[in-house]
Amino acid sequence: MPPADQIFMGTASAVMCVVGLRYSVWLIEQTRKGQRLAELLGAARALMAVRAFLVCGAVLGVLLAFGVVNPLRW
Repeated sequence: MPPADQIFMGTASAVMCVVGLRYSVWLIEQTRKGQRLAELLGAARALMAVRAFLVCGAVLGVLLAFGVVNPLRW
């Protein structure tokens, strides 16, 4: 079983990414970086890119919480 801090960080990352998925249209329309991304890629592709990044983040968070992926230890 992974340490409690690793479970917390993985769960928090996954939850934030899922919430970001819910507000992905808002992120593109209302934030400066989202608007810039929409200018560079177009609105539809920018939305797909943001959603792809957020899905990857959510998957990584779940893998971190379950201990499949481990953080670097110094």
